[in-house]
Amino acid sequence: MTDKWLGTPPDVIIPRLRSLLGDLEKLAELNQFAGVEDAVTIRNCMLAQRSVPCLIGEMLDHPHIKNGPGITSELFYLDRKRRMARTLSRWYRFDEGFFI
Repeated sequence: MTDKWLGTPPDVIIPRLRSLLGDLEKLAELNQFAGVEDAVTIRNCMLAQRSVPCLIGEMLDHPHIKNGPGITSELFYLDRKRRMARTLSRWYRFDEGFFI
């Protein structure tokens, strides 16, 4: 895994995330699908799961999880030098150790 933007350059991932946010906001506020004209057709579809980068470790002072073992949401940014990471939900800092 590459540090910081996890192998995707910022000029690629930031517009994708903004587009996702805009589509979800339109759906939530106006109950409208944005860009549905460009939707790709998928046949014989089923729900599946795949692995995404995340962090596991001992959580301290998380607003929704009690102190102790935990797992984060999808990881979008990792800077080992500054000992910081950003997941879909929030920022994390590494107080003790980062292991790969």
